[in-house]
Order: sequence, then C-alpha cells, then structure tokens
Amino acid sequence: MRFLSLASLLAVVGYVCAHGTPDEYRPTTTEELISRNRAMEARNLATRKCAGEIAAFEAERMAKRDRLMKRQWTPTSTAATPHYTTIQNSTCVLHPETVEGPYYIRNELIRTDLRETQAGVSLVLDIGLINSRTCQPMSNAFIELWAANSVGIYGGYPNGQPTGVKTQSFLRGGYFTDSNGIVELTTIYPGFYQGRTAHIHALVHNNWKGNTNGTLISDSGSVNHFGQFFFDETWNTRVFATAPYNTNKQIRTLNAQDFILQQAGKSSFVNLQYLSGSTLTSGLLGYITVVVDGNANYRIQNNNSL
Repeated sequence: MRFLSLASLLAVVGYVCAHGTPDEYRPTTTEELISRNRAMEARNLATRKCAGEIAAFEAERMAKRDRLMKRQWTPTSTAATPHYTTIQNSTCVLHPETVEGPYYIRNELIRTDLRETQAGVSLVLDIGLINSRTCQPMSNAFIELWAANSVGIYGGYPNGQPTGVKTQSFLRGGYFTDSNGIVELTTIYPGFYQGRTAHIHALVHNNWKGNTNGTLISDSGSVNHFGQFFFDETWNTRVFATAPYNTNKQIRTLNAQDFILQQAGKSSFVNLQYLSGSTLTSGLLGYITVVVDGNANYRIQNNNSL
C-alpha cells in the first residue's frame, strides 16, 4: 500500500508539472505531498473514532427536522442565528488539507455578509465545525471564506493580479462559530474560471485575535485547516444559466475535470436547498460539516494583506 500511495503521489506531481497553471495546482515538494497524505490518513482515522458522536448528531438532526424549517432570510452584517441549531453530519468533510491557492488576502474583515455589491445567487452557508481530537463541536473558531465572483474574478485580483488587495474585499471575510460549533455566512454562489470548477475556499483559525478596525489578525493563533467547498454539477448548471453567470466568457471547468476536487472527494460537497420555494430568486441555503485537527497549525503562504 505504501508503494501505491507513493506512486499515486508521484503521478500527482507529474500531472501538476504537466498542466502548469493555475498556480493552485502547484505543490511544493513530493515530500510535502507524502506528508499531507499521511496527515489525511491520520485525520480519517481520528474521525472514525468520532463515529458515535457523529451518529448522535445525525439522530438529533432527524429528531428536530420538523422544527428546522427555513426562516425568512434577510441581509445582515451581524451574527445571524443559524438555520440549523445542531451539527449536521450528513455532509462531513473528511478530505485532506487542500491548497491555499494564489488568491488569499490576509487580515480581511470580520463580518457575516461577504457580498458587498456583487451580483449573483445569494448563498447562506451554515458551517459546522468538529474537533477530531475531542469529537466535539469547536466554538469561537474563526471560519474565513473567499471565492470568485459570478464571472470568475477574485476580489483584490482583477485580471488575476494582486493590484486591488487594498481596495477590494468582496466575497471575503468570516466570523466565529457559536457555542454549538456553527457559523452562518452569506456570500454568493461562486462562478467558475478556467481550470477550476465552482468552489469556495475555507480557512479555520483557532485562538484568533481581531484588530480594532474590525479585521482579523491572520497571524494570530493557529490555522487548523485549509479546505475548499464544492457543489453538485446540477446546481452549477442551474446557477450558471442565470445572469450574470451566463456572461462569463471563460472556459467552464466541470467538476470531473477539477484536479483539486478529485483530491478533496465527494464529502467536500455542500448540501444545498432553496431558501424559499423552488427557484433561485430568494437564494440558496447550504450546510456542510468540517472536521479539523484542533491541534494542527498550518502556515499561510500568501503575504498580500488588506
């Protein structure tokens, strides 16, 4: 099995080197890939130890299902009461740490509504966080998100270059989890860009601190997780047929063609439903549970800062 794992990792390196771009596909060394693979195996083992707790969370969800009716969503810039009051573990992230990517910006805003003036399908995302060390929800952990807009552009990186990092903060920021290990963040459904399917980057900070100007101190505390969230292709197609997504001139990359998604696996998909009725008009409600090693501490690579 070790030889198979090493061969697989070497194949990954070959793929990455052959494709070259985007920068998100470029790992550092084979040794780092091997280390990540071992960490993934250890993390999956730790998560399996939490199977009883996860099953209990799921049983509690089913018992309360009739009372977890969708509330009417309204825009807010302060902490919202999550749609779900307990961890929903039918979508539990067990994938390895994914790449940070080239579009991170340090010291972003502490807020729950990340949209600013960006047009697109509103996405209310409830994220549940579990510590694999204790099998318990993690409270007061800061979950930071960043994603491309409806036409595949990241805030701060017009034309892919960091020329707007001091002036553009759309679809960036985050907030801390409540006592149940849940945070609700409002963004828009992300667009695609060449080489990548629709996805949202996620970073988990523990023992974090904030600046007096309402921004996160990215170097404070520890980084427990780098991850990415994905969406079923049927939802992608449905959303991308609407304006302004249908003005995106970039070549669409499907889920099956996205290298990072293949590494992350199906468990990194967000569970989606309409916020109201059966149309995209009112937006979408998504839920995902993320299992992290509460003792892990990863290094942020990008030095660009708001």
